[in-house]
Amino acid sequence: MARSKDNYVTHGISGRVGKEWVFKTINGKTFIGKYPDRSQVKYSKEQTKYKKLFAEASKHASKIVNDPAKKNAYKTRGGISVYHAALKDYISMHVGKPRDRKQVKVNISGHLKKAALNARQMKAIKYMSKSSTITNAVYQRLTGVSKPTATRDLQALVRFKIFNPPQTKGAGAVYTLINA
Repeated sequence: MARSKDNYVTHGISGRVGKEWVFKTINGKTFIGKYPDRSQVKYSKEQTKYKKLFAEASKHASKIVNDPAKKNAYKTRGGISVYHAALKDYISMHVGKPRDRKQVKVNISGHLKKAALNARQMKAIKYMSKSSTITNAVYQRLTGVSKPTATRDLQALVRFKIFNPPQTKGAGAVYTLINA
């Protein structure tokens, strides 16, 4: 990606020009790159399912924003926009733990006895005794660490044979607990 310097025409521009160029403004600097070719990307069934869910959620949120009565009646929390609140609510209604699944008590005492674990990893194991899964983002919020530290900690838990490795890589990778 090339950086555009002292060019009054492209300064501050962002977006794409056809399917040839992409302009990005990062920290006040304009960058120009080739439009990405995503034609060869193969999505898994789960990725396709979530892609479809997000499209439905986006459509739902747009309907609420475009209807003044619904927009005024919609409750937002934490300073987020009505669109993002509606998006979050729609997704949380359609994703999550199935209601009929019984909470199974998991024995974690064998895992907690491993000497090589740090306090953050022990906290994650205790969290997993109540929840069935954990992601890097959840680990970061739970322990207050950076993304690289969370990744290293989770990978160590996989090496210690405490967590199962995620089925997919990248954002949203889900780790599960191995029974002790």
